[in-house]
Amino acid sequence: MTSSTTFLEHEHKFLVGADFDLAGFTRSVEALGPCVTKALAVRDTYFAVAGKESFAFRHRLDAELQQLTVKSRAADSETRLEVNLDLATGGDQLARVEAFLRVFGRLERFEIAKEIHVFDFDDCEIVHYVARHGGLAVYCVEFEAKTAPDRAAALAVIRRYEQALGFDDHTRTGASLFDLLVAPGAWGKRS
Repeated sequence: MTSSTTFLEHEHKFLVGADFDLAGFTRSVEALGPCVTKALAVRDTYFAVAGKESFAFRHRLDAELQQLTVKSRAADSETRLEVNLDLATGGDQLARVEAFLRVFGRLERFEIAKEIHVFDFDDCEIVHYVARHGGLAVYCVEFEAKTAPDRAAALAVIRRYEQALGFDDHTRTGASLFDLLVAPGAWGKRS
């Protein structure tokens, strides 16, 4: 079930190396005519809640927004439930978010710092980012369908952009960012 606040997110994530040609990639994406391009520094604070391992809870803070997000977790993150709650942008709400989530059970907290380059199209968001947690870093390109009426239409949008930029969906990772950087040893490991 989805609504205007609860929806199914459809995305493909590709792991690229630290030597990824970001300048060349940017030129290729810009040739497709995005509506908006921007670069942002983002702090994502993830919370693992005991007994709720099938969900990831995230507090996001950047220069444009502040949100509390709940995302379903599965072996493949191609399609997953997402619920976003916009928070006041006048100050950092992280302490309140943590207090709120603590009501649901024991928490572990994990911060991921991201440097993102966003290319927004009417039907798709393409993002290149570097994400860091502890001593780990991952370099990713993500394609996320926006406004598609169903999964099949969303995947068709994603594949159109992947093909235009030389990505093969057979090489994508099904792991979420939380699972790539945090989940393997989440409980009892604090950063």
